[in-house]
Amino acid sequence: MAPLDVAREVLRPRVLPPLASTPAAAEIARRLAEVARDSVRAVVFFGSQKTGAASRDRFSAYDLFVVVRRYSDFYERLRQAGRLRRPAGLVAWLNTWLAPNQLAFGGPEGTFGKLSVVTQETFLRETGPLRRDHFCAGRLFQPAECVYAADTEAAALALEGVAQAHAVTLDWGWPWLPERFDARTYTRRILEVSLSQEIRPEPAGRADALWAVQAPYLVEVYAPILEAWATAEELVALGDGVYRLRDAPPLAARRHVESFFRRSKRRATARWLKYMLTFDGWLEYIRRKAERHTGRPIELTPRERRLPLVFLWPRVFRYLRDKDRRQ
Repeated sequence: MAPLDVAREVLRPRVLPPLASTPAAAEIARRLAEVARDSVRAVVFFGSQKTGAASRDRFSAYDLFVVVRRYSDFYERLRQAGRLRRPAGLVAWLNTWLAPNQLAFGGPEGTFGKLSVVTQETFLRETGPLRRDHFCAGRLFQPAECVYAADTEAAALALEGVAQAHAVTLDWGWPWLPERFDARTYTRRILEVSLSQEIRPEPAGRADALWAVQAPYLVEVYAPILEAWATAEELVALGDGVYRLRDAPPLAARRHVESFFRRSKRRATARWLKYMLTFDGWLEYIRRKAERHTGRPIELTPRERRLPLVFLWPRVFRYLRDKDRRQ
């Protein structure tokens, strides 16, 4: 079987379980579908709440990819329900620029979802070989689960996106692999690389903590995928579940991957500007997240709250500079 086919089969019971693993995430997805109706095709749950690596306080969001038919319909329905403060047309237009948009959507008992909104076409493109940056694939090669699907076709769409994200990890992870690796070494390394290639608030040790939580899943899922890559002659099997790259790729191939990640960082940074428009309460959300990762309270000054785009940058740069030192 081709690696993607193997990924689909291995992931099917995990992405499409008979019962949701996290009722709060499923309830947020249900409420969203109730508001947005048939504009929502599927909702995929991922991130630290899915893996169990997040703190369980009320400020920790449930990360959800929301796959929609058309941006305009989705946002118009949120607006009509009082769930969107900005004009629907503006937010829909922003979603066509460096998708996804991110929104906050309230759930039961003070919980909330951090929604990453994409169309069906964008979801499949950005988790596959033609992706334009690392945002979607970099989140869905880890544990993910479909917590809402409009129909069986939508469920298959959710599975396909997650399977693709797993199957393309070798495309971007190979330059950093050791000479020999098994499923444990492979998954730990790609997780480290993925986190290091994004500008994130977490300290460097976050990759170790995430891998420790995800290791049983990652090893079980990627062991047959590695075997499929060897069958497809993309890797060489050395026995006992150990592999190596078939050939040393040319320098140009390595530079292509490095260039992809540089471009991806630029696109991710550009998204921050529109998140300030689309994500209600973004400043408080970031402050709370930074507090969780530093373990210290962070108080913003009145002028930082009033004009964050002007006065908050020095604090942001200091935080990013010092986060690994604190760790």
